[in-house]
Order: sequence, then structure tokens, then C-alpha cells
Amino acid sequence: MKRLNDSERDVGCRRIIVVVVPPIEELDLVGPLQVFSSVNRLAARPVYSVEIVTSAEQLRVDGEGGLLTFLAQRRFSSVQGQLDSVLLVCGVGTRKVRDDSLFAWLRGAQASARRLGAVCVGAFLFAAAGLLNGKKATAHWRFVRELARLYPSVKVELNRLWVKDGNIYTSAGISAGIDLALAWVEEDCGSALAHEAARELVLFLRRPAGQDQVSVSLGSQASEMKTMQELQVWIAENLHRPLSVQHLANHTSMSLRNFQRVFTREVGTTPSQHIAQARVEAALRQLERSDKPPKKIALDSGFASVDVMRRAFVRHLGITPHALRRRLKIEALTQ
Repeated sequence: MKRLNDSERDVGCRRIIVVVVPPIEELDLVGPLQVFSSVNRLAARPVYSVEIVTSAEQLRVDGEGGLLTFLAQRRFSSVQGQLDSVLLVCGVGTRKVRDDSLFAWLRGAQASARRLGAVCVGAFLFAAAGLLNGKKATAHWRFVRELARLYPSVKVELNRLWVKDGNIYTSAGISAGIDLALAWVEEDCGSALAHEAARELVLFLRRPAGQDQVSVSLGSQASEMKTMQELQVWIAENLHRPLSVQHLANHTSMSLRNFQRVFTREVGTTPSQHIAQARVEAALRQLERSDKPPKKIALDSGFASVDVMRRAFVRHLGITPHALRRRLKIEALTQ
């Protein structure tokens, strides 16, 4: 396999090879695939070309739950040509599989592909292949201590959603596989499209890599989490209004101090930062999909003026609205 250079990666769509070692946890596979599919639809062009290959002799891929069956396109050993990324998916029962040909293929892919990712307990196979020696990694919280015990050369990080070390990514799996896929989208296409994909999947927030795995499902926080989720929807629908932090606290019937603490814990950013990001995203969608003048877009998105919107774009996206709209028009003409 040939390593792609930067100019080659920018041309056409990115080829992702998803290697499955069956039986697999169904959502570990379906979640990332849905992210890449959503991005292709939202971008109205093939950003990603995804191929499912298997380590098994037969192409049928069973899910561990016994309810879903998938069909791989070929065996991993038949993969030819250039590739951008590799994503490995296995199951709890196959995390200790020893397949020397697969391990050799993964080592070759690590040297030629831009990045490799393992979902959930796929980190065990990366470790067995020698890809994680001396590297930071994570896995599902039920198995991280086992990973550390079996592979002492791996710097296992507990309770991380996903970890990047070099061009190797590992994740906690289940829904965290979606977080990892969104992180790849953000690397490739920017935060705006990654956020749009998250909205497409009805995800109330995109979780950063360092967020605790355990914190996503603590029952004691369920009520506050639901309140914050509903508030984020309300914010998105009312960006044209003045949205002070005190106003949001009043809206949720919380004290200002408690509201700021709960919002930051559940959303991963401060209320002010979230509102600013939401307004930039709303303005970005209008720039992409309409010919509205900048002043109208700024007001509709809740910015006090075009200049305030321009400064927010530069801060969050590194480009002005005018330059972005010009680039979008050029791209439309060249497609």
C-alpha cells in the first residue's frame, strides 16, 4: 500500500477501509458508517468512499446480538490500491483473536495509510499487532484494565472517549465510535460540517476526546442532562434573540452559578462559547444555502452587526464570511 501525500488526499473522496473481525458489536460498525454516509449527503458529494472487509473466510458478518447480519465486500487480504484510513471493528468475543496475517496487514497499513482507528475492544487487536507499543490508547471502560494488564507496554488511559497517538486512534466504542468518526470528519472537513453531521444524527452535543466515559450515563445527572439538551434545542431555535447567560439560567429555573456549572459539565463548553458557536454554525448554513446579504444573515443568526459576525467567523473558522462565500462560489463553479 502506498502512503498518500497531502495533495493526493485533497483530491476526490477519501477511501476508508473498515476491517471487521466477526462477530462484532453492531453499533460499533453502524455508528461510524452512518456518520460517513451523513457527511456525504450533507456535502452533496462523495467525501468518503467506505469499504467493509472481513478477516473471516466467508463474507457474512454476524452481530453479537444475533439480530443483525452484514455482508462484507471482500477479505482484507484482497484490498488493493491507495487508501486513506483504516477502521477496525471486532467484538468482545474476538478481541483475543490471533491472526498473524491480519496483524501483518495492519502493520503495513499503519505505515502507508494516513490513520488507523480501532473501535471499542479493537484496541486489543492493535496491541497484539504491536501497533500500540509505547503509545497512549483506550478501550471500553469494562476492558481498559484488562488491556493494561495484558499489554503493559501500552499507555492505557482510563475513561477516555477516544485517544490519538501519532496516526493511531482508539475509542471507547458503542456510541464513542460515533464520536471518533466525527473527530475524523472535523479533521478532514472542518468543525462546521462535523457539527452539521452531529445535528443530522440528532446528537445534542459532540463530545470531546477527554470526556469521561462514565459521565455520559450517570443516572444521578439524568434530569440535569435532559434540561441541558432541551435548552440547546431552544437556543438553536432562538438565536435571533438576546441570549445572556442570566437569561438562560432563568429559562431553566436555575441559579446563575449552578446553571453555569451544570451547562459546562454536560455540554463541555461554557454557555457563552456554545451560543457563539451555534450562531457561527447558523450563519454558515445560510452562507452555504442562500444568497441573503451579510447584514440579514448576521441579524437572523443573532449577531449585533456584520462586523461582530466577521470577528466570530475568524475566531471560530479562521476565515471571514465574505472570503468563505467567495470560496464556496468558486468551488460550485469548478464542480
